[in-house]
Amino acid sequence: MARFPEAEARLLNKKICMKCNVGNPVKATKCRKCGYTQLRLKAKESRSR
Repeated sequence: MARFPEAEARLLNKKICMKCNVGNPVKATKCRKCGYTQLRLKAKESRSR
């Protein structure tokens, strides 16, 4: 089921902490939970099996 663009942006425009896997805002430079500085953008495409 296809989502509308606003919903896609809300779900996928995040940064993920490489240490504790918590979601953070896109503008974040460090994790809000553990303070770790290595963040990655959330994957936009699902991984193949």
